[in-house]
Amino acid sequence: MKPDFDTALQAHFDAIANRDLDAFKAHLTTGKTLFTIVQNGHAFTTREQSIELHEQWFRDPDWSWEGAVVHKVVGADMAMALVKYRYRARPQDEPVETWLTYVFQLQDGEWRIVHDHNTALDFGAFARMAGIEIE
Repeated sequence: MKPDFDTALQAHFDAIANRDLDAFKAHLTTGKTLFTIVQNGHAFTTREQSIELHEQWFRDPDWSWEGAVVHKVVGADMAMALVKYRYRARPQDEPVETWLTYVFQLQDGEWRIVHDHNTALDFGAFARMAGIEIE
């Protein structure tokens, strides 16, 4: 029996919001290749790089993340979720909004992320909040 995609997606959202690295890793592909494209367009290309990126991010106790599914497509063994999320680096910061596209594949009876793509709606605001210098 195929697992429920909405349940898997919510479990992944919960892993992020709770900074639960073990739960986060459980939702990733079992393969080596995992493109994780971040707001500035940089592409991490492996599962291990994505884990390292999130491990560093999860160590920061100040940020908050709230995601909502805008659109999804669920097939027999692939699914896609388009998410709009609000991110704050610190509680007092104004939130920045980002598009997030997840592509999941059914692997060993579980929905697992095989592609993760972020696009900041206002990259300048995101960069200022994150302390990234842009030219």
